Amino acid sequence: MKTLTCLLITFGFSCTLIAQFKQGSYTQFGVSVPLKENINRDDEDTNWLTPNGLSLKFGEGIHFNRTVAIGLNSGIDWVASKKLVVVPAFANIKFSLPIDGETFIYIDTAYGKSIVLGRGNLHGDYKKIGLGIESLDGLALFAELNLYGFSLYSPEKVSNISLGLSWSRFTSKKTKTPKD
Repeated sequence: MKTLTCLLITFGFSCTLIAQFKQGSYTQFGVSVPLKENINRDDEDTNWLTPNGLSLKFGEGIHFNRTVAIGLNSGIDWVASKKLVVVPAFANIKFSLPIDGETFIYIDTAYGKSIVLGRGNLHGDYKKIGLGIESLDGLALFAELNLYGFSLYSPEKVSNISLGLSWSRFTSKKTKTPKD
């Protein structure tokens, strides 16, 4: 909990420092589907991966010309095969590069805490890395790796790979013009 508190305080102070350089803010909503290996795969026509739950995430932050974005996020992740409902709370940083005038490719990293609902005191660090393609109007297709920082029935930490869609609304800082 100390790590998350320190992270949030640092982020809060950083926002006030860089507010003078702020280009705008953004709000993001995302939905993704965790995937798992299809263990019943018996022929070439069967899918390699099957859906394994649902993830909903939302957040807000600041952006600099849509190239760099920093935000605070939360959400809810359901991992069906492990019978888990996890609430991640995290800070993220996203780096975007324009491919052409209307498309961006981005990498998104995040760190925070994950709290499991209905399992007592089970929690851990939350880490995420994602790669996506985003249109100029904010619609994105992405793949991400989520690491939850706790174990259930084995020494391995719970993790998943997800595919999803997100939508971001970017607003720009208005510059004041002198009146004539």
